[in-house]
Amino acid sequence: MLFHPLSSLTASSPVVFIHLTHNHSCEHMKTCPETTLFSLTALLLGALLTLAFAPYNVFPFAILAPAGLFALFLTADTKRAFWFGFLFGLGLFSTGVHWIFISIHVIGNVSTFLSAFITIGFIAILSLFPALTGYFSNRYFGLLPSHTKLIYVYPPIWVLSEWIRSFIFTGFPWLFLGYSQTNSPLKSYAPILGVYGISLIVLFTSSLFVYAGIALKQRTYRQLCINFFIILALWIGGPLLNLIQWTQAQAPISVALVQGNIPQTIKWSPEHLQLSLDRYLSLTKSLWKKDNIIIWPEAAIPIPLQNIEDLINQLDAKAKETQSHLILGIPIQTPNNDYYNAIVTLGTDNQVYLKQHLVPFGEYTPFSNLFESTFNFMHIPMSNMVPGGSFQKPLEINHTKILASVCYEIAFPDLIRSSDPTIGLLLTVTNDAWFGESNAQGQHLQMAAMAALEFARPLVFVSNDGITAIINEKGEIQTAAPPHVVFVLKSSVQPRTGSTPWMRVGSDLILVILIGLLITAKIKWKKLTLPKK
Repeated sequence: MLFHPLSSLTASSPVVFIHLTHNHSCEHMKTCPETTLFSLTALLLGALLTLAFAPYNVFPFAILAPAGLFALFLTADTKRAFWFGFLFGLGLFSTGVHWIFISIHVIGNVSTFLSAFITIGFIAILSLFPALTGYFSNRYFGLLPSHTKLIYVYPPIWVLSEWIRSFIFTGFPWLFLGYSQTNSPLKSYAPILGVYGISLIVLFTSSLFVYAGIALKQRTYRQLCINFFIILALWIGGPLLNLIQWTQAQAPISVALVQGNIPQTIKWSPEHLQLSLDRYLSLTKSLWKKDNIIIWPEAAIPIPLQNIEDLINQLDAKAKETQSHLILGIPIQTPNNDYYNAIVTLGTDNQVYLKQHLVPFGEYTPFSNLFESTFNFMHIPMSNMVPGGSFQKPLEINHTKILASVCYEIAFPDLIRSSDPTIGLLLTVTNDAWFGESNAQGQHLQMAAMAALEFARPLVFVSNDGITAIINEKGEIQTAAPPHVVFVLKSSVQPRTGSTPWMRVGSDLILVILIGLLITAKIKWKKLTLPKK
């Protein structure tokens, strides 16, 4: 049974400025001109959504693009909703994560054809998430009125798909809608609801705009006013939350972030090891000062710690002598000849953090018996890494606790969340040279900004070739080094202590809300389908 609740909606809708009336004679997708137009619209909307994220930061597109997709869902049966969602995903992920091709082809030296094949396959898999959002919404809630689907179905299923994407097949939490709002009034919800909660508010806004279009067409002006009042309340509520001080400032500390800018193509080459060592040692020479915290990026020393213990001991002695501290990224070999991707601290406090969430086919090979020989041609260094344990203690320097993460661990909200109110600041060390000069570096920094907002604490982001930056507790870039140059970023950071609501409950609150919305929708659906007595 086909259900077309939006058959009266026209181009007066502010969503995508196209006529969304449904042609009932269009039974076959391939022969229907209107479906072709809608398909191209879905693809374009997905591509436009990329502009909401860094480095473009046009956050209103995060509202307009899903609104257009929801309007298309309302015109569609189950199969067409799947198709529109899939095309939307192709538009979004082909423009948003095309840098995967750079990592494989340029850095991994894989042929153009095979790199394109892997990239296209990955994008197609990611596109299934918006596709399944459309499918499940229209398959199991298709009989519901338009306004009910817009409020109770589309937003929660979308956010649930984001949450599932954060862990299925090891997880890929890139381009969550909430991440696009680090420069919008909605960012102030982060200490309470986290990134998933902001995604939900963005989607509610999208749905209310579509609902307003329906109300305008039907001349139900009271409903139109109600919709805009709710939108206004959601967007004004964010800035008002800024009046709440979730955390308390502590004494500032001095930091020096060293960006060595070693090209990825030679970084792991044994004959270029001395280049890395000389550069970082040279850049650090003037930084050995009392209480100064010097930070090198991920794998700044591209050789296992055990193979270079003499240098590590010399650096440790220098830090102790000058009463300073050095935090650096370096692999650590295990007794089984595997490796940890590690952060170590040298000076008065010697500690280690071991990366927990590894990159599949980059740091390790899933189902190695099946894939190891297949991916050997990529010559990925240190690709036999093992993860560190969960619930590792934060690093601590001069009584300041530092919650550390390596590379894209910062993008996993549930992985990095801690309820410890005594943590002073967050630290991410990374090697974003894998991404080339693409939009991935800006996206990565934007996700780090969301973590700073969720914790209401500053975050120090140290990269091999950019972007190296300090983000304050409001998610704003306090200072940054220019990308792709050799640079030392010297500044002070003010740690903060205390707890945000998100630190205490994490994603649990949002998951309860999502499930509650879908249960409500199912109850309404059952009332429609039960035979009348």
